Amino acid sequence: SGKPTRKSEFKVRMLSNVTTAVIRSRKEAFALEEEYAELYESLAAPNVYFSPEWVYTWLASLGRRHEVFFVIAQADGRLVGVWPFFEYLLPAFGKALLPAASQAADLFDPVAIPEAREALVCALAENLQGFNFVWLPLLTRSFAEEVLEPCMKTLKFPHLLRQRTPRFLVELERFTDFTSYTATVFGPKTRQNLRRKARRLSEAGDVQMRVLDTAKDIAPWLPKMVELEKSSWKWQERAGIFQLAEMRGFYELLMQNLAARHRVRVCILTVDGRLIAHEIGFLGMDSYCMHSTVFDPEFAGQSPGRLLMLFSIQKCIEEGRRIYDFLQNDAEF
Repeated sequence: SGKPTRKSEFKVRMLSNVTTAVIRSRKEAFALEEEYAELYESLAAPNVYFSPEWVYTWLASLGRRHEVFFVIAQADGRLVGVWPFFEYLLPAFGKALLPAASQAADLFDPVAIPEAREALVCALAENLQGFNFVWLPLLTRSFAEEVLEPCMKTLKFPHLLRQRTPRFLVELERFTDFTSYTATVFGPKTRQNLRRKARRLSEAGDVQMRVLDTAKDIAPWLPKMVELEKSSWKWQERAGIFQLAEMRGFYELLMQNLAARHRVRVCILTVDGRLIAHEIGFLGMDSYCMHSTVFDPEFAGQSPGRLLMLFSIQKCIEEGRRIYDFLQNDAEF
């Protein structure tokens, strides 16, 4: 009711003025990089796994052998949405579309202004000729339920949408400081137990927790991080992020590129200089996404991974970050 504000007028105009296209050549995809970066920087909370550094590192490494399929949206001559996919042939299933970096990433919402998200879904559906299906393994509940499913129902495409595992978030803005966080989240016995474990760990030697956030700082620790993962349960169960040589190469390049834009953080815990635990996280505009954590099984009784995670959460609270995101998982911690 009443006269709309300038902001609402802009939204209405954008809704009727969004055009879409599909990019299917690597040359066009790389030509889009600068505009992509500008769009990403303009958004309040874009998907960290579709940052330009993630997508273009993937294109230059793991994605080299794949054909690209980028769905884009424009308005008034400027980029307002990108949803990057690639073509993949699955035996017995046929030709499919998978999200870019799906071998490593953990979230596949498009990078777009809110008014362009529906247009991207419709454009994807309209360009599926020649594909048996499109696979989107991990989406936020809001995008899946508010944008994707209503659009797919309208288009009458067969689809399956279900929650696989919960997505856990810590709303850091609820806490004034780290002390209020621990007092709220943990009971007295748990806090006492954590202090006891920290003391026991310190008895093993000089304990240090550090933040690595530049390419220069991260590089010398990468071989040690790989060796630590090899000794962990993740390596035994083939769940390690450095398991394959091509994945190690991808992550080395990725962390270098993300560090240049201050979008990655590696926290390490050492005892007498020996790496005991590490945590890799990706930085959003006001959030932190915990991508991987590994600890030395020799020190499992002292919970070094959990102590390092608390150190990481404390750092996020001190920085004024709004969210610590565990992403979608069913791990006990």
